[in-house]
Amino acid sequence: MKKKRLIFVVAGGIAAVIVASAVFFSVRSNGFDAPAYKIIKAAKGELRIEVLATGVVVPETEVVVKSKAGGEITRFPFHEGDLLEKGVVVARLDPKTELARKNQAEANLLVTQARLNKARISYKDADMRLKRQNKLFEDGIISRQDLDDAEIAFEKAGSDVKIAEAELSQSQEALNEERERLADTEIKAPFTGTMLRKFVDAGQVISSSMSSFSDGTQLFSMANLEKIYVDAMVDEVDIGRVIAGQEASATIESLPGVIFSGTVERISPKGEVQRTVTVFKVFVRVNDKNKAMLRPGMTADVRILAGLSKDSLLIPNEALKLKNGKSGIYVLAGDEPAWREIKTGKTDGLQTEVTSGLKEGEIVVTSGMINDAAHKAQRRRFVIF
Repeated sequence: MKKKRLIFVVAGGIAAVIVASAVFFSVRSNGFDAPAYKIIKAAKGELRIEVLATGVVVPETEVVVKSKAGGEITRFPFHEGDLLEKGVVVARLDPKTELARKNQAEANLLVTQARLNKARISYKDADMRLKRQNKLFEDGIISRQDLDDAEIAFEKAGSDVKIAEAELSQSQEALNEERERLADTEIKAPFTGTMLRKFVDAGQVISSSMSSFSDGTQLFSMANLEKIYVDAMVDEVDIGRVIAGQEASATIESLPGVIFSGTVERISPKGEVQRTVTVFKVFVRVNDKNKAMLRPGMTADVRILAGLSKDSLLIPNEALKLKNGKSGIYVLAGDEPAWREIKTGKTDGLQTEVTSGLKEGEIVVTSGMINDAAHKAQRRRFVIF
């Protein structure tokens, strides 16, 4: 028996190598040209519907620390990347200026307390004088004018007491403020976290942020990296398929081969326009054991699992055809493909779920068939040796 070799001529002159269950099926026709089809056996499998997005790694909490005090930094031993425990003194300022201000505030408080005491004594004296004048007026000894003068003096003394009380309150608040400034010459970590940025160093003179926070000097920023997120931007076309609790994964370009698992925690209720496209922020909490490898600011590619079917009858999307306005496929019956209308379900963009019209194990034509006219006209040359 003679050995035969089939040589398929394809575009570009590159020989096609078919793997897995997809093969080229050729039908002989009197030793001349015959149509060739790429086929696949319909099989059940897992269909994952994923929403793709890009995002940035962010910590749950990040703060910029400023000091209420001002002055020269005398000590700042920590550096970016250091772990700071809550309450630890991160930096120290020269306390001389703030100590002088605190002492002045204490002196002002003593003065206002003395003014209040004096006003209260005057009020008591005016009250006693008014009572005596009332008695003398009833006895007809003094005139009505003398009584009116006593009443006015009494009311004035009462107003002086209220003014002194208000001044005392202001002085007390000023002293409290100065005490806070003095205490803040030791800048402490507000929570346990990692120093991200260090904006100043020892020897630098900083301004206070007491009067206006925006005017204060930034000392350092820190974040809690125990809870890390990917701030992903999802297109408005896909946002309807994303809900809290869905599984997600993230990959980082600078960390090839590592996949970080996570969960969708929350979705921004309001979209924002980026380059004429509306996107929504989706916060994916990373709960992977390797999350310590992540750093804020890293760019991430995110996949959100929006749907999962574990036992679906699947066909590649290239097998789907449109005939007479209806979707269907070509199924191999003997040596010839036959058109069959089917109903489809979900798709991941590469595979589509078939809900009716096809059975597991049937042979589906994935290429080489476009329509009946194309079937008759389309030929792939082969040479028999």
